[in-house]
This record gives sequence, C-alpha cells and structure tokens, in this order.
Amino acid sequence: MTRDSTADIASLAAAIARHTPRRWPPGPQDGRVQAAVCVPLQYGVRGLEVWAIKRTAGMRHHAREIAFPGGQPDAGDRDLTETALRELEEELGIVRDEVRVLGALPPCPTATSHFTLNPFVALIAQGAVATPHAGEVETLIRMPLDDFFAGRVPYRAVELGGGRRSPIFGFEVGPMYGASAHVMEDLLAVYAAVRGLELPEPELTDVIPWLSREPL
Repeated sequence: MTRDSTADIASLAAAIARHTPRRWPPGPQDGRVQAAVCVPLQYGVRGLEVWAIKRTAGMRHHAREIAFPGGQPDAGDRDLTETALRELEEELGIVRDEVRVLGALPPCPTATSHFTLNPFVALIAQGAVATPHAGEVETLIRMPLDDFFAGRVPYRAVELGGGRRSPIFGFEVGPMYGASAHVMEDLLAVYAAVRGLELPEPELTDVIPWLSREPL
C-alpha cells in the first residue's frame, strides 16, 4: 500500500471504532444465534474494494442470497472474530496470515431467521487471491467502495415505518438486502466519514426482495 492508503486504513479503523450502532425496534432476542461475518476489503486497480458473495442454491440458510462470508461458531473458535476469519478461509480460501482485522461493526439481527450477524471488517493483503468454495459460493463480487457514492451501484430502500428503511443494493448477479445490506450501509457510513463523501439517497421501492424474490 502507498503512504496515503495506509493513512486511509488507519482512519477507517478509527471510524469503525467510533461508529454509533443503529437502534433496532424492540423484539425477542432469546434464542438468537450469534453468527459472525467477515467484511473483506482489498485494494484493487480502482481503489479500495469490498467483497461479497452470492451463496449457492444448496445452502441450508439464506440460499442464493448475496451476503458476506460467515456462519455460526464452531466449538474450536475462541470468539466471534475467530469465527469470521475461519469462515473467510473456508469460503474464499484467504488464510489468516493474509488478513488484518480493522474492527467490528454493530451487530445486526436478521428478520427472516434466528441469527444476529456480528460483522468484522478485514483488510486482505494485496497479493492474496480468493479461491471461492464451489459448494458454498456461486459468485464472488468485488466492488470499489467509491462506486456506491458515484451512483454506479443501484441503491433502493423499503420503508418499514417509524422512520426506518431497509436498504437494497443492486449487483449484476442480484440484490443484496436484509441484514447484509444493513452491514454494507454501516461500512459505507464509516468510509464516507473518512473520505468526506455522502451516499446518495436511496430510491424508495415497494418491491420487497425477501418476499417477492424479484430482481432489481
């Protein structure tokens, strides 16, 4: 990395630590499984990229959805950070020596299952190459963060009432929605704080992907 990019990463880590958690409506939390996801970043030819995956049709939970690498803790995981890094290695083949954890974004409950996502932002070494697991990952998505602010990633939202919105990001292979999209929105918020950017207002839509499964 260049000196400027090193400074940006340090600023990003500080912004993650300062990020204020969003308020979720009250609801039952008993019985929720604390899952971990890794939000991978890597410098590419067009700047800092975020990685996401489209899950395969055979997955037990959230099949064919666009998400971040992650899952439930294994007995050998020391903590949720360990879970996130293990899942990153299992799903994308990125070993831990090639990863620097920058911090944790706020936990996010899923609306259609019993999981709460605990996101960990991780910088992937520039020389590291992903090798997606064919049984779990249908597609690896790599998107420069600046593209979200330049309007190159369709950005929509569903009104939930009470001033709350559920974001939807459009990719060529389908929409990212639900808890994963909330995590993406949190990442973009901290990146915006570092770079002095402003995310465009989402286009409001009545099409609810987790109900209709219609593409954007």
